[in-house]
Amino acid sequence: KNLIYIVFFVLMGSACKPGVPSHIIQPDEMALVMHDVHLADAHIQNIYIPDSAVKVASAYYGGIYKKFGIDSALYKKSLDYYMLNPRVMDGIYEKVTAALTKEKAVLVRADSIAYEKERKARLKRMKADSTKRADSLKKVQLVKSKDSLNKALKVKKADSLKKAKAAAKTKLKKRADSLKRLRSVKTKN
Repeated sequence: KNLIYIVFFVLMGSACKPGVPSHIIQPDEMALVMHDVHLADAHIQNIYIPDSAVKVASAYYGGIYKKFGIDSALYKKSLDYYMLNPRVMDGIYEKVTAALTKEKAVLVRADSIAYEKERKARLKRMKADSTKRADSLKKVQLVKSKDSLNKALKVKKADSLKKAKAAAKTKLKKRADSLKRLRSVKTKN
């Protein structure tokens, strides 16, 4: 008999316990819904054409409602209920904030990894470009030095040709002079 009284009091105590009514979205699911709604709102705020924003918002919210098996009326009614119960709403927002913060950390990390990869690729390209520039400068210098060497050789060749011609002329002149002397000596004798 005492056992029946104890069971009865436990059942009565649990029935009187304040909780979220069954016709309202439960707090854990509401946190998930609000997470998706906040992400959709953030995306919609970045759309600059009002008509497009309305169409995108409608599609996003419709997708969220379908994902969780709810409709806009149930969402609005649940949101109103939680606004009247700030302690429960604070718990929901703690979950939403924690999830969004975690996602942000993942995105920041991914962005920093992508940035670092891009920076390394940029440095590699710059190094390759500078190597190419250095190589092309060497080629230009080699071509210039080859051209100047060729010019110097041509000048030297021309100078040696001039000297050879001058020497040949001098030799010929000397021969001609010596022949003239011989003729003049023969004619005198």
